[in-house]
Amino acid sequence: MSGGVTRAVEKGEEDDETKESTIEVVPPQKPEEQEDEVEVRPHIEVEVIKFYLGKNTPEESVKMLTDEVSQIQEVRYCLKSLRQQMAARQNGNNNKHPANGFRVKAPTSQPGVINANGVHADPYVGDNQEESARLREVTKRLYAQLKEMEKQHQEEIDMLQAESNEYQAQLAEQTERLQKAEEQSAERGQQVKELQKLLGNMEIENGILKDKMAAGEAELLQLKAGGEEAGEKEQRCAELEKEVAVLKEKIHHLDDMLMSQQRKVRHMIEQLQNSRTVLQERDRAIRDLEEKVAFLEAENKEMHDHMEYYLAGQALPPSSTEKKPEVVYSKPLTPTTQSSKALPFIKVIEIKS
Repeated sequence: MSGGVTRAVEKGEEDDETKESTIEVVPPQKPEEQEDEVEVRPHIEVEVIKFYLGKNTPEESVKMLTDEVSQIQEVRYCLKSLRQQMAARQNGNNNKHPANGFRVKAPTSQPGVINANGVHADPYVGDNQEESARLREVTKRLYAQLKEMEKQHQEEIDMLQAESNEYQAQLAEQTERLQKAEEQSAERGQQVKELQKLLGNMEIENGILKDKMAAGEAELLQLKAGGEEAGEKEQRCAELEKEVAVLKEKIHHLDDMLMSQQRKVRHMIEQLQNSRTVLQERDRAIRDLEEKVAFLEAENKEMHDHMEYYLAGQALPPSSTEKKPEVVYSKPLTPTTQSSKALPFIKVIEIKS
């Protein structure tokens, strides 16, 4: 419709179901005729269109309002998106014609940006320079950290190597002492066996002498009780008394020797037990030293691997953290038995594979 339309709503009678509305239609006018509007207005033809609208229920009104609100929100969102797209296009294409038909002249160079010192500078050049300076600083810092870490790793490697050498020397010394103690223990064990054998022989000899002495005493009693001649009787009694005295002396000497040998055997047994205790302590010390040496060798190997990775300028592989054993915790181990002897420092390390 090319002309203007004027809508007039006339209030009239309304019943319970409908209401009446009127629309006044005004035909279009030419610009030349607008000056004589007052004179021409009586000749305007008015067409009245009447239509009836059904009365909406409150639920339908609420639904219509909700739909209108959602439509308005969608329109606003679309307008906002359209404005953003148009702004992006205008910023990206400064030499193109916009929708209003005017040509926008974009400057040939970027406007100067004032930095913190008040000097105009190109933003791209400034950003590149700042980025380059930042990269140089980061590179210097990382290089310094790399050198420091290399120095620390080298010091740790030297320290671990010195500790490993010291522990290996102690291990060799303890092994030599253990071998000597084992030899001494074997010799003492052999001596104990010989002494026990000698004690057995002496006990047998003592038993034989006691039997002879008992037989002589019995014969002497028989002679004293018998009715033989006095000369022969006295002579035989003297011989038997002499033999009994000799046997008693031998038995007494054998008893002394037997007691002395028993004391020697007990002393040798005590020494043998002490030697076994020393051997057990040496074995424990050797095992501890072996564990320390193995742990230090593992740390030394790990340090060498780190140094190789750092010197090669590569990062650690992700699989190394999965396959490498992880030390969960470590704690000193105290001996279970109370002893006055100094024991080596024992440290238990639990490794989580």
